[in-house]
Amino acid sequence: MNNLKLIFSMLLTTCLFGTTVVQAHGQGTPPEGMIVTRHFTGIWDQVDHEAQGIALQVIEQLDDSRRAVAYWYTYDSDREAVWYTAIGDLIDNRIEFQLYESTDVGFLQEAVPGNDSVHSIGTMTIVFDSCQSGEVTYETDHPEVGSGSFHIERLLEVMNTHCTGGISDDMHADTMFGEQYMALSPAREGINGSGHARYQDYPDHMEFEIETNGLPDGTYHLYMGMQDRGEFSVENGYGAMRFSSPAEDGRHLLNFDPRGMGIEIRDETGVVLSSFGEMMDEDDHHGGDGGHHYACDDDSGHGPGTGGMGGMGGMGHDGPDCVDDGGYLEIEVDLENTGILADAEGEAEW
Repeated sequence: MNNLKLIFSMLLTTCLFGTTVVQAHGQGTPPEGMIVTRHFTGIWDQVDHEAQGIALQVIEQLDDSRRAVAYWYTYDSDREAVWYTAIGDLIDNRIEFQLYESTDVGFLQEAVPGNDSVHSIGTMTIVFDSCQSGEVTYETDHPEVGSGSFHIERLLEVMNTHCTGGISDDMHADTMFGEQYMALSPAREGINGSGHARYQDYPDHMEFEIETNGLPDGTYHLYMGMQDRGEFSVENGYGAMRFSSPAEDGRHLLNFDPRGMGIEIRDETGVVLSSFGEMMDEDDHHGGDGGHHYACDDDSGHGPGTGGMGGMGGMGHDGPDCVDDGGYLEIEVDLENTGILADAEGEAEW
């Protein structure tokens, strides 16, 4: 089944026309740098038009690539309900679609091979200004649709989702706690500084940060996967750049996945610190098929709690809390009696 037939087989079975629906709760405006994530999936209302809008689904394909499918429900010149379907690519805070219509298909008509009834009529782009609203523009050669634009606002969302506009929205549901470190070494003569990168995640939260020491004071840029991710300052030899998703005060919004990317710190002349082709693991701690990063044979030189960046502490390499692949970690703490109830006792276990 090709893409066009797939999206028509996924067409929503719920008609919204004339239906009273409670609008999704507001969740605030994401910070600068937001991206379209799976939590943009939902029903988006054309607030200036009667009973019309877009049913949007952000999907993961069999090759793990992310795309979007949209169903634009509106009316034709005979005031009859009509659907236009779109398949699009996610680019930062927008989705760029190819727009299609299906013609000459009867009610409950049997499926036939191919997509002879599906035709491209033009393009459609959605640019989101927040998790709650966006602007749609379209250009078609369709005599009734033509070209134009309209404003949309979120009407419905998937149950128990919370859109932040950061990369953590796309985390696997079975993500467990994980933490990775990577050393950054001098990349040219005359550079005596050093640095490291740290990535941490747990359900619905991701953090990434780099720290440098011993570099000359000044302004530097962080490059991830050969793309400039912003600048930071080094003062008294120390510099840092921190990201998180969801966004936190004092941190940039993490709108990219740092795993599987090379890391470079650059000044005006070029690269000063580099990971030299080393990359953080892309397939860690998801549903038990990737494991943790506290293995007893880990020789990366960094352990959780090191580097002064908020690790769990006390879980260094080859220590009493290291865990072999397939094993588990158990922590027990006895609760001390305060003397108020002489016979009271307790313990906590993780």
